[in-house]
Amino acid sequence: METRTEYLPEEILTDILLRLPVKSLIRFRLVCKSWFTLLKNPNFIATHLNHSSAYNCNHLLVHTQAENHAISLLSNKTLNVTLKIDSPRTPKEVEREVIVGSCNGLVCLSRDSEIVLWNPATKEHKVLPTPCIGPLFFNHALTWRSIGFGFHGKDYKVVRMVNSKNLVSGKITPKVEVYSTSSGSWRVIDAIIPCYVDQRKCSMVLKGVPYWLGFGPICPNTIFVPRREVLRDEFVLSFDMGNEVFLQVDVPGAKDYHCKYSKKLGVYNESVAIMYYPSYEKDVRFVELWVMKDHVVDECWVQVLRIGPFSTLWTPLGCWENGVVILQNHKDELLLYDPTIGKAEAVPTNGAPMFSTSIATYMESLVPVDGGNKDLKETKFV
Repeated sequence: METRTEYLPEEILTDILLRLPVKSLIRFRLVCKSWFTLLKNPNFIATHLNHSSAYNCNHLLVHTQAENHAISLLSNKTLNVTLKIDSPRTPKEVEREVIVGSCNGLVCLSRDSEIVLWNPATKEHKVLPTPCIGPLFFNHALTWRSIGFGFHGKDYKVVRMVNSKNLVSGKITPKVEVYSTSSGSWRVIDAIIPCYVDQRKCSMVLKGVPYWLGFGPICPNTIFVPRREVLRDEFVLSFDMGNEVFLQVDVPGAKDYHCKYSKKLGVYNESVAIMYYPSYEKDVRFVELWVMKDHVVDECWVQVLRIGPFSTLWTPLGCWENGVVILQNHKDELLLYDPTIGKAEAVPTNGAPMFSTSIATYMESLVPVDGGNKDLKETKFV
């Protein structure tokens, strides 16, 4: 039976529904045909996403690779791990799984060459087709791979970089392929990777663009010195999902002492950020944060934070809303550092171990994993 809503103007009903969480909207699809049609409408989905974004409904996905290999949801309201989410994989598969990135409620998971797009809120997921560039093809073997996730317009894309080694000549050739939700398939593209990347996945995603830390060749006069004294140019590498080209900029302080410190990328107040932190106990124990200024070519970085000194090593994992920096200490505890008050607060994790933690910002949405494909599988919340 259709529910009568004649007494409630459609624009008011829509405005009310736009303010509700995804979990409620999923249930309301069953109320009547008109509600089902409305809640499946791409315009409603986009408007609901914009409304959530405007009200800072960002959470954190916390991926811990301890015994349980859990993916948990950290609420920005309670600062508690409020929900442990079952990944759409078997426990054995999760062991080598990584969160590539999150965009508009979609999460990209990768395990070797098997890649999944997942919406934890709607419980939908899609296993992507096998990439074009396999582990062994035409007398070539893959020696390295990295993956990024992002979007352009309404088209969500996965970019995959691989190095292939000719088994006869020994020559190594970089190759790039892209998966697009609009086409539902992979294609090899003619894109030049301007630097080396040794990360398995992109470091962060901002406004649909994935970013990595990149490197140049090792300077010849430092080849035989201790590892921490080795010098090479360092870059921030990004992939333009619209034009499908790679771009790079120098990291800040590339020629000074920063070359000796570890680095991690993050999103700080909607800007690309790079965090410097010590790798060794005898180094000065601080975390320094620089932000990339928009539309500036020369001197495009500005230092915004210096946290510390600490009594022990603290490792930055990323940034959250309002400039909060996420840290992990030597006890594998997760801490949130608020620069406005200059203090770090430990996150209650309900007993969940934080060993080998990675994070990704996440916002619930109704965005479908493949543009409306009906062949979707369901996962369970526990």
